[in-house]
Amino acid sequence: MEYLGTSRNCRGWPQKTHSVRWVSLPLRHAPWKGLVLVSVVGATTAAVFLGTRSPGWALLSVILLLAGVHDFLLPTTYRLSDEGISSRTLWYRRHKPWSFCRSYWVDAHGVLLSPFPGRSRLESHRGLYLRFAGADRQAVVRFVQSKVDPPTPVRSRA
Repeated sequence: MEYLGTSRNCRGWPQKTHSVRWVSLPLRHAPWKGLVLVSVVGATTAAVFLGTRSPGWALLSVILLLAGVHDFLLPTTYRLSDEGISSRTLWYRRHKPWSFCRSYWVDAHGVLLSPFPGRSRLESHRGLYLRFAGADRQAVVRFVQSKVDPPTPVRSRA
């Protein structure tokens, strides 16, 4: 955990605030994926241009493809604090209080904070995924474990 300074409580007394903050840029940690991405975007743009003979459609295809992978190309700043979770990219900012998180799931590349008590197909749309790229994995997992109850296995109704 990183000590980021002091804040004032409701009585005006300084209090310590602990948080974990990191910047994730997956392109830096997997540059070979960037080369694959450039070749796919280039091939798709060439195919669209050759098929339509329109530079406008080719440009639109580049924009749509890069917008779909912006989280891989652009840095994302994450901050876990006592108040909640914040993520910030070039275009948007998200802040969720810890009460939002009812479970979490750790994998090799990050941790998924879910609003559902168990596994759900909607997690990828409603949850918040924190990438480990650029972070101290153990510090992030420890901080999440201190704020969210561990996930419980779902029992089948058989």
